[in-house]
Amino acid sequence: MDVSTTKKVTSQDFKGTTFISRDAVLSCHLGVDQHELPSDRGEAITLMSEALQSFLKRRYESGTLLGAVGLGGSGGTALIAPALRSLPLGVPKLIVSTVASGQTAPYVGTSDLVLFPSVVDICGINSVSRVILSNAAAAVAGMVHGILMESNESDETATKPTIGITMFGVTTTCVNMVKERLSKEGYETLVFHATGVGGKAMEELVKGGFIQVPLSGKL
Repeated sequence: MDVSTTKKVTSQDFKGTTFISRDAVLSCHLGVDQHELPSDRGEAITLMSEALQSFLKRRYESGTLLGAVGLGGSGGTALIAPALRSLPLGVPKLIVSTVASGQTAPYVGTSDLVLFPSVVDICGINSVSRVILSNAAAAVAGMVHGILMESNESDETATKPTIGITMFGVTTTCVNMVKERLSKEGYETLVFHATGVGGKAMEELVKGGFIQVPLSGKL
């Protein structure tokens, strides 16, 4: 899939491989006859990211998307990450990226997006990138395979009300006791660290309906 904001890629560059053009992605978001990107790079990246999000959402809702993998440098990662984060929790999502080491919070957020270090820059296939890309492809294939092999039997915990609990190290003993009691009462509990991304992740799961009752384990 071409989500570039500069030179267009054509299907001739991907002989024998299913190819989705940039125009097809943009038309999914803007309309059939609207394929133009702004001249400003930042605005173009934002628009292309929104179009990719719309495209992936349609594919997922139609049942034709089981996982997503992206490839990019800093600009490509900034473009692809928001779209992949928009996919539901549990949908395999991975980006092979030059910025996978360091401050990754702006790209991952509270999602289960996996950033896979490219080690070398995204400049074609070489002895290093061939290994990295092969491993990344195998990782995504393994995750999708796991989804396909899942049992259709109902999960017992899916019918139980789910409670989210935030916890600091000094409240661990108390939270463990609460968790044990709730488990005996038939509740599923999800525990989050009360600082950093943990609290935000719990809030997102509450908004998404994964958690019915939030509890604070802070002092």
